[in-house]
Amino acid sequence: MRARRIRSNPTVSVVLPVFNGESSVGTAMQSVLRQTMSDLELLVVDDGSTDRTSTVISRYSEPRLKLVKIATNSGAAAARNAGIDRARGEYVAFLDSDDEWLPEKLERQLEYIAASSAATGISTTGFRIHRVVSGCHRDIIPDPGLDWRRQQLTMCALSPGSTLMVKRDVFPQVGTFDVALRRFEDWDWMIRCLAVRNIVICPSLLAVLHVDSRLSVEIVQRSAERFLEKHARTSEATFGNGAARRLRASVELEIARAMIANGRYLAAIPCAVRAGLYSPARTCLLLHDLLKRTWDGDLAWALPGNLRHAPVRNREISESL
Repeated sequence: MRARRIRSNPTVSVVLPVFNGESSVGTAMQSVLRQTMSDLELLVVDDGSTDRTSTVISRYSEPRLKLVKIATNSGAAAARNAGIDRARGEYVAFLDSDDEWLPEKLERQLEYIAASSAATGISTTGFRIHRVVSGCHRDIIPDPGLDWRRQQLTMCALSPGSTLMVKRDVFPQVGTFDVALRRFEDWDWMIRCLAVRNIVICPSLLAVLHVDSRLSVEIVQRSAERFLEKHARTSEATFGNGAARRLRASVELEIARAMIANGRYLAAIPCAVRAGLYSPARTCLLLHDLLKRTWDGDLAWALPGNLRHAPVRNREISESL
């Protein structure tokens, strides 16, 4: 009798959480399955979707694809954790369901993280922010030379939801995502990770983030309170009062952004004022960004009637950008 062949574990497990993402999850999945580094498994975690997400996923006949279902919507942290629990790869990479990767993303990132020291636990890449309403985009290449532990304790600038790759042995050391945080869960995890492990940046634009959703103000506010409880004192104890004030300013600005995105302009003013008192420089950056986005038409959807821009429907990207 011939022995049954046992398939070895993949090099990378890709965790893709989705909630009501029927219009975008197919593009995200294709960007994973078309990677030049093919030794992977794709774990799509359906976080209690009520639309046709499962139907879209079921159209793919692909042995590397595994569907994980959560009965009730539990948030991105719980969905990512469900994927981590089932991951078999040496590395775990994350992609949000409304984003996508360039074909060489995993291959290029693996080269960097494999060549790094044993103390390195994670890697992120450069990314493009594509604002769906206006069609405008901005390319961001993080500086590999920055002190990213200090940087993360003042603001989240790496977009780990769709750029992060983690050595699987990091999770027993750092823990998984905090399910009590429905917002800032990836920022919280990065702060905890960088307290004990190093990061290597792959300075190439390898992910595209399609931004077109309105965040719940209440969820952002509740998450902000818990997030600051966990990290404000650590920021101050590690890097001084100035770092803690910048962290508080960043969180206030995130609340203000959520309010503006939902058309609650007057309610955003106190948040912006508090942010200005904590860190005038950071608040000036936000105001500059808002003015530019308004000029570009990116905030026009919050305006009435014929002042709105039509949504950009073509989400596909060139492989070379």
